[in-house]
Amino acid sequence: MPSVSTAGTQVATAKVSGLRKVSGPRALQCLYVTVFVGFLLAPLIVVIGASFDPRALLRFPPHGISLRWYDAALHSPFMSAARLSLTVAVLATVSALVLGVPAAWALARFEFPAKTFVNSLLSAPLLVPQLVIGVTLLQIFAGLHLGASVITLALAHILITLPYVIRIIHASILGVDVSIEEAASNLGANRLRVYLTIVLPVIRPALYSAALFAFLVSFDDAVVALFLVSGATTTLPIAIYTYVQYDLDPTIAAISSMLIVVSVALMYVARKLAPIDRLT
Repeated sequence: MPSVSTAGTQVATAKVSGLRKVSGPRALQCLYVTVFVGFLLAPLIVVIGASFDPRALLRFPPHGISLRWYDAALHSPFMSAARLSLTVAVLATVSALVLGVPAAWALARFEFPAKTFVNSLLSAPLLVPQLVIGVTLLQIFAGLHLGASVITLALAHILITLPYVIRIIHASILGVDVSIEEAASNLGANRLRVYLTIVLPVIRPALYSAALFAFLVSFDDAVVALFLVSGATTTLPIAIYTYVQYDLDPTIAAISSMLIVVSVALMYVARKLAPIDRLT
């Protein structure tokens, strides 16, 4: 009969051999994830590193550390373009939420004729190339004798951000038990009160996520805005695109680095306000 120490040794050997069997695939998985994340972060590291080079040459690694290009960026026309992009993005985000949340609720909770057609129509901007959208809107605004302005840019960005809001909110509402709304209706609440006091508070994390998506899509848009801007109404992506055609100094890297920091901060705030496990 084997001793207790011999049995313990056999068990430990079995555990070690089992770990060895698992460690191989797990090591490959860790290696793949590391390479993939490194591939995604490499351009960001290059841009941030190049923004600190003291010489007027966009290169990596930087030959020294200097903040001169951040100072140049903060005192350049890029700031007025950034303010315009911010204004348009806020207008587009608020408008997309005001229009998209009730539309998503109606699609999720009510049956009506042509519901499939309406759903497809609201999703069309995701399927149509933005180049086509930009040309079409340019022709429409020209026919209405509307020149380039904050309003026309905001209208265009409402069109391209609205599908994101509807998709996110629609999925969230489908995850909410309809009996909650029915109970409120049985207690005498009308549809508007159910919408304001029941639906909106329950889907609040999805509202934060939809607002973030809409804001980033609007702020980052360059294709549609390319057809609708003028010298007086130039958004930040268009200003950057125009600048790199004629010059390529670290000012662009500094602007890009600041945008990276802002994007990461927004994602962090959104993660705190709307955890993934609370979106449905």
